Amino acid sequence: MRALIIDDEAYVRLVLEQTLREEGCDVVVAPDGKTGIDALQGQPFDCVITDLRMPGIGGLGVLKWIADHQPGVDVMMLTGHGDVKDAVESMKQGAWDFLIKDTPFDGTVVKAALAKLRTVRALRQENLAARRGGYTRDVIVEGSSPSWKTLKTQIARAASSKTPVLIQGETGTGKEVVARLVHELSSRAGGPFLAINCGAMNRELLESELFGHEKGAFTGAVGAKAGLVTAAGGGTLFLDELAEMPAPMQVSLLRFLDRGEYRPVGSTRTFHADVRVVGATNQDLGLLVTQGRFREDLFYRLNAVALHVPSLRERKEDVPTLAEHFFQALRAAGSHARALSPDANAALCAYAWPGNIRELRNIVERLILMGSGTAAVSGEEVRTMLPAPTRESQLKDLAQCSLEEIERVHIQRVLEANDGNKTQAAKTLDIDYKTLLSKLKKYGLS
Repeated sequence: MRALIIDDEAYVRLVLEQTLREEGCDVVVAPDGKTGIDALQGQPFDCVITDLRMPGIGGLGVLKWIADHQPGVDVMMLTGHGDVKDAVESMKQGAWDFLIKDTPFDGTVVKAALAKLRTVRALRQENLAARRGGYTRDVIVEGSSPSWKTLKTQIARAASSKTPVLIQGETGTGKEVVARLVHELSSRAGGPFLAINCGAMNRELLESELFGHEKGAFTGAVGAKAGLVTAAGGGTLFLDELAEMPAPMQVSLLRFLDRGEYRPVGSTRTFHADVRVVGATNQDLGLLVTQGRFREDLFYRLNAVALHVPSLRERKEDVPTLAEHFFQALRAAGSHARALSPDANAALCAYAWPGNIRELRNIVERLILMGSGTAAVSGEEVRTMLPAPTRESQLKDLAQCSLEEIERVHIQRVLEANDGNKTQAAKTLDIDYKTLLSKLKKYGLS
């Protein structure tokens, strides 16, 4: 990031310059507002950190000039403790954040703000690319199946509300895609979209990532850090693998959903954030509630607006459209253009797709990498790329199969649906990891 520092105090400029350079920023400093505006006219910047009160052109004057001439530049206002009222006014006029200069001023507060700003700017670019390049809309929304048309209607209704959203569906169906569409169609589309996997970390790390922490809150917390609920202010926070959230965190999430309040780890202060929460899971939360593995009150709070993402088996009509999209999107620039023949589409539609859209994308990618020539992709090519026929394809009547045979087939399907990820497969099967390894060895599966 390129940052411009504007402050009439030499010591503050020095501390800020050193802090930002340590964070990898390209820094320019200015001793007053006029010099700062001259610098802005001469070169591009991502953000400006300016003092509120300076002789001549003050921070509000700099802010107004930026708003009129370079609205893409984010402005952080530096203030003393007695200037908070003016700082709030600067926020109303378009400042991105305001920072209070504690005594002694060591730049710690700037590091936390910079980390948050980097995240938000990156997500703005991602959202912009999504709108320009069709990040998700052209992937799924153009489906013509009844189940997808129903979901599209539900997405539009969910986007118009302000309540939390719960998205349920099998692995690989595109739950995050749906979450992004809810965000893009909502009044929060101009804000950030931040995602976190609740099953990928323990309670302490998840709490810190969501709500932030204070300096010294735990070993390794060398400085304060803003959480995702702060970084996602005015936008959407996507909680993936919601069913894996530790029980104590479910309590904190419920409080945040009810009151918009949160407390960073190690802090005694309560903060508020304006964030819409969208959760997703591939498990049956209602069943988990009856099993005592998910809080009932949190389930009902999230389930007010529920979306079910259909599996690819439920929307076979969309397979050719999706396949063609992936075929064009993944094809290397300058390579020979190939099309999918009717026989190829028929072969794709005949397959069960246990891994859903994710598996379809992988198959198309293999067709591109392994194929040659300019002729249309044949049905035989598709069939050679699909998983080899196994015993389960011949099991027309499960009543004739042993329990072990059914278990082996099911484990194999779940592994394929999760691209061989054993950890995720164990979660889907609702067994621990060691048990899964034992069964893989027993059945000779890899």
